[in-house]
Amino acid sequence: MMDGGELVFVEVKLRRSAGFGGPVEAVTPGKQRRLRLAAGQYLSEKRPSCEGVRFDVIGVLAPGGGRPRITHVREAFF
Repeated sequence: MMDGGELVFVEVKLRRSAGFGGPVEAVTPGKQRRLRLAAGQYLSEKRPSCEGVRFDVIGVLAPGGGRPRITHVREAFF
């Protein structure tokens, strides 16, 4: 997505419970590495016009029957 002149790659994680950790914590260093590689390939192929790039994470904790709790972490990793 674009946020002003900045290109933002967004990873969305959903968890039904925090029993194994929250949704944001699910974006492990290995997942971050794969996202960076995919973003690099996208940038080299598409060559978008942008002022900068960032990685955000959206975490959704949605327990059964409960109201979802959404967390947005800007610049979650580099």
